[in-house]
Amino acid sequence: MCEHCCAQDKVSDVSRRDFLKTGTAAAVATAAVMSQTSFAAEFKDVSEEFKPLPKSPAKVTVAFMYPPREVVEAGEFEDSWAVNKWSTYPGPYYEPAQREKQFRAKIEEVNARLGMEIDFYPTFYTKSAAAQFVEQMRQQKPDAVFIFCFWNTMQNWVAEMCGKMELPAVVYVPVGASHQLPNAALANSPDLLFIHSFENWSAIEGALRAVNAHKKLSQSRMIRVGSYPEEKITVPSCSNVDRLNVEIAAVPAQIYNDLFDSVADSPELLDMAKVFKAKAQKVIDVDDVYIQHGIRSWYTLQLLKKRYHADAVTIKCLMFKERKPCIGFSLLNSVLSPCACEDQADSLLTMMLGNHLLDRAGFLHNPDFDTERNEYYGSHCTTGLQMYPAYQNRPELPFFIRPFAHMLPKTAAIDARFPENAQGLIAKFTFDGMLSAYTGRIISSPEFTSAGGCTTRFRMDMDKLENVCDMYRGPHPILFLTDGAEQARWFKMYAKLYGYDWKGNF
Repeated sequence: MCEHCCAQDKVSDVSRRDFLKTGTAAAVATAAVMSQTSFAAEFKDVSEEFKPLPKSPAKVTVAFMYPPREVVEAGEFEDSWAVNKWSTYPGPYYEPAQREKQFRAKIEEVNARLGMEIDFYPTFYTKSAAAQFVEQMRQQKPDAVFIFCFWNTMQNWVAEMCGKMELPAVVYVPVGASHQLPNAALANSPDLLFIHSFENWSAIEGALRAVNAHKKLSQSRMIRVGSYPEEKITVPSCSNVDRLNVEIAAVPAQIYNDLFDSVADSPELLDMAKVFKAKAQKVIDVDDVYIQHGIRSWYTLQLLKKRYHADAVTIKCLMFKERKPCIGFSLLNSVLSPCACEDQADSLLTMMLGNHLLDRAGFLHNPDFDTERNEYYGSHCTTGLQMYPAYQNRPELPFFIRPFAHMLPKTAAIDARFPENAQGLIAKFTFDGMLSAYTGRIISSPEFTSAGGCTTRFRMDMDKLENVCDMYRGPHPILFLTDGAEQARWFKMYAKLYGYDWKGNF
């Protein structure tokens, strides 16, 4: 099991007694998991079409291509320089065999968190071996092929190989291996993701994470709660890409309502609501009963996901009155169990993608724009409290509890405060086959009296945008906090590898 999965499993080791010593989201999640089944009434069996989806790790074949020095110096390598017995760039002093060991170690280090199946193919350097590799990949059909080419004159071979394999392919060529511009056949190929860089460990990690994310999405099921009959559908096919293969369980709102009403106000639930309230820096105009309802929504959402064997949920929630799941959504998002407001499936997919690419929660929000300062503004009510990976051990966001912004009834929601100057990005997937991400820095979390909107608010200074409104890609984009702009490039890598149109400011 990968480190990330182990870290999530360890959440269940936290007892309710330890709640005050731990993160709010993790502790609430733990106590709910321990006893959620005792709170629900019995419901009719779910149709067989909602049985658990099979889940398997992504399979990636990694190959290194370069000739041994003795083959080159004997004039036996198959390129135009053989007659001169020359080594082409990056040359023998690049020590390709040593670099292979270095790159292998980095791949294994990244995969310790991802848990993919990595197959290191034997190093090869002849045209016949290249043809054999292509044939094996066509038969085995791994989820992706990752080729490290450490020899200039082999680059055209690699481009031809990738075209024949008809698989997602990543090609890494080190800086110094090309003459003048990067190899055009690789750089301009629609069949592969090309990385031409200097020991770029972040790019290698991003490529692996893109493959891993796509595999996980293809084995996922989301719930859409609203005015639906109970049925299974699939995410709409995009205009220029293959179907995402994310299943949707369409669920009538009454099922959510009945589950919510079945959760009793037990001593355990009331205890957890008290502790959650104590964690808030301030409670503004919210009765305790609505904080208790917020914890009930957490239980309800867990029951709903268990019932449909689902990985994510979005609800047309504005008219749910006292059953609104704002706090439940926030707590689930904190532990990378993605939830999206207002039945917004494309936004939920964006959140799911970012969870897998970045190991961190996203904040679905309504966008707005300060046209005088050229700044971005976002607000909504369901941000996670932990916006960085659990294994980084960073503090949760400080928060107030205040009423849902549309007011009556005054159900509880979170007013979280983002760290000033934190790096972040705004991402959005759309069903017309576009993926976008725009980088910037958090300016502040303004007060309601200076900026309206929903309960959690943020201002952001976006990078390299002459007109900030140009980044608008539709309602409910997702904010992710990052460790730097390099992580934002992972979204762009995903778009290239899987054929999405790309928009961004980098």
